[in-house]
Amino acid sequence: MKDKMKQLITSSWLLAVLCVLSVGLMLLLNVIGEPLTIKDAKICRGIVDIELPWTVERAKFIVEKWSEAGLIETARLQTRLDFIFLCVYPAALSLACRKLAGSREGLMAAAGIALSWAVLFCTPLDAFENIMILNMLSGNYACPIPILTSIAATLKFTLIAASLLLYIPLMLILKAFSKSRSD
Repeated sequence: MKDKMKQLITSSWLLAVLCVLSVGLMLLLNVIGEPLTIKDAKICRGIVDIELPWTVERAKFIVEKWSEAGLIETARLQTRLDFIFLCVYPAALSLACRKLAGSREGLMAAAGIALSWAVLFCTPLDAFENIMILNMLSGNYACPIPILTSIAATLKFTLIAASLLLYIPLMLILKAFSKSRSD
């Protein structure tokens, strides 16, 4: 019992540290990447636009507009810093899913455990995506780089959404509902 309590406290602290680091890095990346949004040029999502270009033409357009605005180094900096972020946020999401799954049984527990492992796949997906973005920022947007970048980003965003927008909120609601029923 004492070891289980120690493990729970340790994992809670680790989750808190990972969450704080994730949010801090996300805020830093948002500040650095803010100039990459050029609404007049229909680049409305900043770095996300080059994460999801889908076509050679779109990738080339984005890189050319950033180049004209003197923003290529900003995009490179944000992409390089993302290599740090991708080591933190999947671990935070994974641990959160695992901790919440441990409080349930059955299908919801199994889904949380599976998702806690699956979300770790964001790390190689994001790393691959970053490497492809750096290639595009260097002028290499030949096929299949934009499509491969977009596929990796789509898979990554799907895993993030499944954990952060679906599983974690659902489990917190269920936990609160269970607690209110027991009171």
